[in-house]
Parts: sequence; C-alpha cells; structure tokens
Amino acid sequence: MERNDKNIEQELDAALGTPRYYMDAEGKKEGERYFWFPTQGDSMTNNTDQSIPAGSMVLGRLLSLNSIQDLSLHRPIVLIIDDGGQQFCMLKSACNIVTDAGSEKLCLHSYNSRYNDFWLPWNCIKFIFEVERIRRSDGSEFVPRSAD
Repeated sequence: MERNDKNIEQELDAALGTPRYYMDAEGKKEGERYFWFPTQGDSMTNNTDQSIPAGSMVLGRLLSLNSIQDLSLHRPIVLIIDDGGQQFCMLKSACNIVTDAGSEKLCLHSYNSRYNDFWLPWNCIKFIFEVERIRRSDGSEFVPRSAD
C-alpha cells in the first residue's frame, strides 16, 4: 500500500511519540527534519573515535528514500522497523544491500565485533534517519564519517 504525505506524518508521529529531548545543534540543513535519539547498549561501541556508547544522543535526519539503492552505506543510521506488528528502534550502520528474487534486504552492522551483521527486509523498515551528529554523555560531540 502506498503511503501519502498525511499517512507518513501520522505514522511518524505515532512512531516517535511526544518529544522528550529539545537540543539545538549546528549544521542542520534548511527544510530537513531532525530528531534526537537516546542510545543504549554496547553494539555501536568499539573504542575508536567513532564509537557511540550507551547514554549518547544521536541527531538523525529523516530520509525520504525512493529506493533502497538511495541509502548511503557505512554511515550510522537510526531505523524504526515493524516486525510482525511490534515496533523497534535501532542504531546501526548499513553495510550492504541485496536484491534477491525481487526482495530487497539491507545488511546492518554493529561497530562492536561481538555482534554479527544481520539482514533486514526492506519492507520491515518504516523510517530511516541518517545520523548527522553524536553527543556523548561526557559532553564530547562529533560528526560521524563514512566507515565501518
């Protein structure tokens, strides 16, 4: 079923709920929609300068993709997915895209090597936000670069 702009807005509002964080950030693009997401867990922690430890806040820019092929790889993203009627929000890095028998899938990568990459069907993804800025709990901030 094709989603129109009104349906997308309603789904986004339902997915995100009432905002809990109001923080300003530099470098936002005019006309784009940004949202802050809190992080938990250690899947994106790898003791490098690009590590995103639990307790960080990530600023995501809502992407409007026409195709899975439009997604930039090897950058952190926040995904809101629907898995059998349950909604999940996760922070990962897209590392590969495959189309198999008409089914498109996205490979998601964690920075922490203890976690395996996994494939997610494109039709499970409701929203994708490209991470534009990370604000760690220690107050340090950085703009992510493309790399896994």
